[in-house]
Amino acid sequence: MPLLEVLVVRDKPLTREERESLKQEAEAVFQEVLGTPPGRLRVIVVEDLDDAKDPSLF
Repeated sequence: MPLLEVLVVRDKPLTREERESLKQEAEAVFQEVLGTPPGRLRVIVVEDLDDAKDPSLF
């Protein structure tokens, strides 16, 4: 099963709706571009709120 890990760095946490939307968009891209069948992609969203405060990352 393909796995996609998405790292989100921002000042505030994602809402449930934003998290689900991100997963759905990733699944749609994998289906369209790579032909991944629906339900075969596992999407993990990781949030790093500490890195959002580190100016060296920008």
